[in-house]
Amino acid sequence: MSLLVLVRAHVMDNWPRLLRYSGTSAVGIVLGQTILRVCYDLFGWSGLASNLVAFLIANIPVYHLNRLWVWDRYGRSQWGREVLPFWLVSLAGLALSSLTVGLVDAVTNNGWFISAASIGAFGAVWLVKYAVCDRYLFGPPSEDDGPSEQVREMAEDGSQSAGIR
Repeated sequence: MSLLVLVRAHVMDNWPRLLRYSGTSAVGIVLGQTILRVCYDLFGWSGLASNLVAFLIANIPVYHLNRLWVWDRYGRSQWGREVLPFWLVSLAGLALSSLTVGLVDAVTNNGWFISAASIGAFGAVWLVKYAVCDRYLFGPPSEDDGPSEQVREMAEDGSQSAGIR
């Protein structure tokens, strides 16, 4: 099977999750860019410092939105399986973003160009981050996870209850 066929099948089977992931990304962009522009335009910080602060603050709610809303994972976060890998993938976006923001900041003092460089770099990592989250971090639990956090108990009347969280 070709990669294009596999990607198309995944999109068709998972379009609600992809829409939620896109929504989470939109929240991250709005929050991150607002913080970036406040730090850059109002506080007069460098593009790199503004980008770093925006990343650190915006990535916290983005992690939780991805975990809870996009992949429906409840309970305590698993530091080694979820939190650390999520931040490592996110740091790849930060590294690329910092490089592009630093280069653009050296050439211009235009906040709009700084924002475009930041968004473009994080956008380049966006699909890779989705694949890592879906396949390894928040996707179906592995057998070594023990009892699944996503298990839902059937109530006596047949409706679903919250189950163990």
